[in-house]
Amino acid sequence: MKIKLFLSLALAAGLMASAQTQGYKDGIEYYKAGQYDNARTILERTLSDAATDQSLANYYLGQVALQQGDKAAAKSYFDKGLQLNPDNGYNYVGLGALDLLNGQASAADKQFGEAQKHAKKNADLTIAIARAYYNADAVKYAKEIQKYIDKARKDSKLKAPSIYILEGDMLMDAQDFGSAAAKYENAILNDPQNSEGYVKYANAYFNVNKGYGIQKLEELLAQQPNSAMAQRELAEKYFLADHWKKASDLYGKYIQNPNHFPEDKARYAVLLYWGEKYPESLGVANEILSQDPSNFLMQRIRFLDQTAMKDYAAAIDNAAKFFASNAGGNFTTNDYVTYAEALSGAGQDSLAVVQYELAAERDPKNGDLLKNLSSVYNQNKMYAKGADAYAAYLEMQENPSPDDFYGMATRYLQAAGASTDTIQARELADKGIVYIKKVIDNPNIKPMAQFYQRLAFLNIAGNNKQPNTESIEALDRMIELLDEDPANKDPKNQGNQLNLYKNAYAFKQAYYSRLKDAENFEKAVADYNAIVDLIKSGAAQ
Repeated sequence: MKIKLFLSLALAAGLMASAQTQGYKDGIEYYKAGQYDNARTILERTLSDAATDQSLANYYLGQVALQQGDKAAAKSYFDKGLQLNPDNGYNYVGLGALDLLNGQASAADKQFGEAQKHAKKNADLTIAIARAYYNADAVKYAKEIQKYIDKARKDSKLKAPSIYILEGDMLMDAQDFGSAAAKYENAILNDPQNSEGYVKYANAYFNVNKGYGIQKLEELLAQQPNSAMAQRELAEKYFLADHWKKASDLYGKYIQNPNHFPEDKARYAVLLYWGEKYPESLGVANEILSQDPSNFLMQRIRFLDQTAMKDYAAAIDNAAKFFASNAGGNFTTNDYVTYAEALSGAGQDSLAVVQYELAAERDPKNGDLLKNLSSVYNQNKMYAKGADAYAAYLEMQENPSPDDFYGMATRYLQAAGASTDTIQARELADKGIVYIKKVIDNPNIKPMAQFYQRLAFLNIAGNNKQPNTESIEALDRMIELLDEDPANKDPKNQGNQLNLYKNAYAFKQAYYSRLKDAENFEKAVADYNAIVDLIKSGAAQ
């Protein structure tokens, strides 16, 4: 059921009014989760807020700069952090980390010593020092790393979650995902509010067990309902697990958070589309396009939504603009297929075929696409192309059934029958015969009588629509199979077998009558009498 757009907007307005934020702390959460670009965006956005600890915010901005290889910017942030608050030990840690990366281990040791003077027995700061050594060279500084981990254990009596986060990160780098997840679990047990532990646990487990990963993030969101990262990470995991409605609902709430990212509104439009909330998705896309008309993704979503809403005229217009204004763009198979659906919906089937062909050319191994293309060709009476497309689809199937081969032969029969070119008709009929013989010539399969009728009709279609020796042989074999069960001629039997008999005798009579010699005349008479007998018995109508 589609929700009206104005209701969606009203809901959004309500959410906006009630939205809260964790301010710069959201940036710290993103940094700890390893999302450095997002961390920098939030920290810069909230740096001047009254509630922001500017000294600590500068430390994390410096750490982001270090992670991104900008040592000069990192030093500037750490120095500014110390100017703002000389007692903030973390900025000494930052300067020490910079010294390590510059190969100045003794200078780093002094900075770390100064840091600890300002935060005695602070396990989190101690682990920040251990991480600085780990980031610089995990092998070279293995003893120092362990030394500071042990100190943090002692100072916190094994309770500091940052200890287990670092150990989990080290195990993740070693690709020991199960042990890493256990460490993150320990961090959460020691601090149920530790967002870093929840997010990293979810990431460690998600590829193994999506349910566990999602469950942890749901727990985090319950603990921190205003956390932008908790909202975004859980929405993303819902999306990756194909929980479209949950993903779009939570994303809708998340983008009302002041600490969302501008590009996330476009992501929301995409989620709404995949969640089949087309009017809402279109509304978001149009809003973004009003400010950024060249937005590639939103141009796409606009005509996808309009096609789904069966507003074909608008969809065709916007799809044409989308392709024309993005020459060389990274178009997807779905772009072409959806454009084709809009054209077909507007009755422009010949143009729709072109788009389906472009899609198939781009994605030749897409079986479903080839199957759909075959149907479109047939709808446009392009039977030969339809048969070839279906044949390409069938070749991709691992274990095609006899019915699949029968259907394939039928498509080539239809194509051969529609062809006015005798050479092409023969070629198409021969292709169909190949598929019928995959069953008839298989010693492990006893084909139904209909397969021989299909073989006969293919030979007729390829012989200028006239019966030939091969078609008569096939019909004789079909009759033999039917005769194995007397019930096939029972007047009470209303199955297709009765018509199979009648059609076979009729084609045989026509064939033998055309030969015009005494022996074949007798065969024609016999076939005619067979039809008469069926009619007298009440079997044939």
